[in-house]
Amino acid sequence: MSKKHRLLPLVLLAMTLIPVNSPAGEWGLGIGFAARQPPQQGAATEVVALPFPSYEGEQLSLGFGWISYALTNSERFRLALEGQLRFDGYDPDASAELTGMKPRDLTLDAGFSITTGDAWGIANLKVMADALGKHEGYEVSVAYQYPIQLERWTIVPSIGVNLPSAKLVDYYYGVQITEATAGRPSYSGRSVVNTSVGVNLMYEVNSHWQVIGGAEYIHLGSGITDSPIIERDHDAGLYSAVVYHF
Repeated sequence: MSKKHRLLPLVLLAMTLIPVNSPAGEWGLGIGFAARQPPQQGAATEVVALPFPSYEGEQLSLGFGWISYALTNSERFRLALEGQLRFDGYDPDASAELTGMKPRDLTLDAGFSITTGDAWGIANLKVMADALGKHEGYEVSVAYQYPIQLERWTIVPSIGVNLPSAKLVDYYYGVQITEATAGRPSYSGRSVVNTSVGVNLMYEVNSHWQVIGGAEYIHLGSGITDSPIIERDHDAGLYSAVVYHF
């Protein structure tokens, strides 16, 4: 898997959390960069350039690698069907410590989300399951964000919790018996609770141009960090982009 693909979880999170503040039916296209420090052994910090496409309609929203269709959409409540590519995999050739591991592939997760908000902030619940039979697991996530408007700036701090299932963790972080070595024992992943904090920023240059950016820190639970291929207890990254809205 390319460095570009391994960075995408951060980008997808950023694009779904940050408010666009654009009228329905508007397209956006931008270019930016993302940097990520993955938790696998021997994995170096990665920096790549990425496209930032987006569309925001009354019911349909989409971006690079994800799509959402609202079944119910009001000012305070949204129920939507979701599809999102999961790029948590890796190419073992990218790290000498992962030699002998099989590649872990991307997949499509599908499910639903419930979002509600008011003056107190915005809360989101998402339930996603593997639609292509790669990890064959699921993930439940809960996030809270509080948008702050300061003239042309929008600042969105957020906190979150996600709960990947044992099958999902085992696929991406486990070590099969056939992959085990003297220094890398076999390991079966367990269901886990990961916690995260982050911030997204948006600066409104004018009615068409926006500058966005943000950072996220994810603390990984023991079901992941106990794996012999994991050397860090966190996954961290940041991104920035310039976006034009048509």
